[in-house]
Amino acid sequence: MEETTTKILFTSDSTQNQQTISDAILSVARRFKGELIWLQNAANAGITQALVDDLKKRAYRDLTILEKSGEFWSTSAKSANDINAEMTFVFAEPKVPGFMGGGMAACVSKFNNPMIYLNSECQWVEPRNILMLLDSNSESRQKFYRVSVLAKMFGAKVTVFSLSSSKDAETVKYLFAYSGQAFDYMVKKGIPVVELDPKEGVDMVSTVLEEVEKIRDCWVSSMNETDGGGFMKAGPFQQYCVQMRVPLMACAVQEIVGSGGSGY
Repeated sequence: MEETTTKILFTSDSTQNQQTISDAILSVARRFKGELIWLQNAANAGITQALVDDLKKRAYRDLTILEKSGEFWSTSAKSANDINAEMTFVFAEPKVPGFMGGGMAACVSKFNNPMIYLNSECQWVEPRNILMLLDSNSESRQKFYRVSVLAKMFGAKVTVFSLSSSKDAETVKYLFAYSGQAFDYMVKKGIPVVELDPKEGVDMVSTVLEEVEKIRDCWVSSMNETDGGGFMKAGPFQQYCVQMRVPLMACAVQEIVGSGGSGY
């Protein structure tokens, strides 16, 4: 990461704890020398000056204010994309899917780069560990690079975990293949990594939540499109956003343009 040229964006809705946001901005400021930006909206305008003053007092750093209006999620994504933010930290209530889908998967799909999501029940913690979730979708490998950037930023260890609600032979083959590829990728990047045994035919949400409880100071990374969804059923990603009590690195599946390479 070229810290002198990249930017990290922070924003929130009206439900979030000011101290949690302040701690997050301070933590990132100590790890990242690039520009820190606060996206102000009507809901969070009341805490803007307090955040600016707190960061200046505790880290001698400036917090640039970017003021925008509009629907929360679309405005946040557009702002992050317009300034080419390396990451966007969003503190907000999860958006509920409607009859035709949507929800958090649709919100995240608008972000070009990773979005670190904290719902109102999350506490800020610096990640010593990142639980990287993979499934049988080849696009889940798109997070390899993104997780490596985050791991290097915080000096975290990556735990690779492939799982799926399906247990057919084809799914199992891909779970093992992508798990091995992820492990090798992190080794080549010089990032501490461990690989859990892939799990097939499981309830993905409960399995992931159980694993998070075993890992200290853990963040989770997931793509917004995952195995385990179905008609009239919210997929695992929506439940991760609702039930996680740790930060979630949410990455949008991106279409690979061109040929001759995997894009990962």
